[in-house]
Amino acid sequence: MKRLFLVPDDFEAEIRIFRQDEGGRKTPPFNGIRWDFSYAGDDIDEVGLHMIYPDFYDENGDSLPTDAELPIDTALNARMAVLSDELRATIHSHRAHQGVRFFCHEGRRRVAEGVIRGITGLNEPREMRE
Repeated sequence: MKRLFLVPDDFEAEIRIFRQDEGGRKTPPFNGIRWDFSYAGDDIDEVGLHMIYPDFYDENGDSLPTDAELPIDTALNARMAVLSDELRATIHSHRAHQGVRFFCHEGRRRVAEGVIRGITGLNEPREMRE
């Protein structure tokens, strides 16, 4: 299985990228995009945004290419990686679980929505892949 990141994933999600008329991007993003993350219902002025990055993948589990536009308004599978080890333990291990809804942001603007489909490595010690 080809993967984009060396950091192991913490959970899997389904993400839908917003159309422009929903406040989404003017141009489609590519795999490897570094969106910020918020849990649905959070006030980002109060709790801020998190660095949790998606690696979109196909039906075989291979990462989608970084040079092809991601489809808009379509459910996409993604492996999600929490960048901060400290926040993995103090926040996300308690908040992230199957069925939790979230948003992906560019600055303050929501550009995609998602739902956690399952926890993978979030509650395990992290070891970098080679």
